Amino acid sequence: MADQQEHEEPAYDRWSRRDALSRRGYVLAVLIPLVVAACAFGIVSLVASGDDGISGTTVRLPESGYAPTTAGDGAQIQGVLRLDSDHCVYLEAGQDGADPGRVVAVWPAGYKASREGERLTIYDAQGKVLAHDGDEIRTSGGFTAAGTFSGEPCLPETGDVAVIEGSVEIVASAP
Repeated sequence: MADQQEHEEPAYDRWSRRDALSRRGYVLAVLIPLVVAACAFGIVSLVASGDDGISGTTVRLPESGYAPTTAGDGAQIQGVLRLDSDHCVYLEAGQDGADPGRVVAVWPAGYKASREGERLTIYDAQGKVLAHDGDEIRTSGGFTAAGTFSGEPCLPETGDVAVIEGSVEIVASAP
């Protein structure tokens, strides 16, 4: 019997256990994820901000993925730049008392649009201002089915869209 008592382990005492982590360990367990999250947020903010010199709120502008050429397909595309209530850019065709028509344009790769207040600005691939809302522009290009550019913003589900392929020039500036 004496041998049994010598070999028995003491009863488990749940109140006198050692801590799993020291105080420093608990502090590090809280701080390391916060520091990692802050660094990741900073990197995302830096990448997302860009340095393209464009200010204001980004406007959805459908792009063709092609760089502009000097001539395009030969079709003339002309109209007054407008911004609708969904913040989509379109051209209002028909001047001199004619009924205006809405022409949705697909812009060359790299073109951007922004608005400050209600002022729309279109930029080329180098960040140079091309035109503002109310400006009448003229360019060359072609017309194709809207489905050709599925996934691009602000395009109709059916019908044709104007594909801008040439350089954009202002015919008349907004008043």
